[in-house]
Amino acid sequence: MPVAESLCVRLCFRGSHAEAPRQYKKLLDYIKKHQMQIVGFSREITLIDYGITNDPEKFVTEICIPVKCD
Repeated sequence: MPVAESLCVRLCFRGSHAEAPRQYKKLLDYIKKHQMQIVGFSREITLIDYGITNDPEKFVTEICIPVKCD
């Protein structure tokens, strides 16, 4: 399914999915600091997980939040 092109704030992190809430907070703080407005749903893209390694510390996930600048 094609995704519409949009401006996103994104972050990649290493570790288990239990780390995600802390990473979302970083992104939301950045968005607020730079006076951006969230304009859609976030996406989590798993880059490395159990399909590649059994070590959760080696997992890599990308979080993208679509935004617009005021």
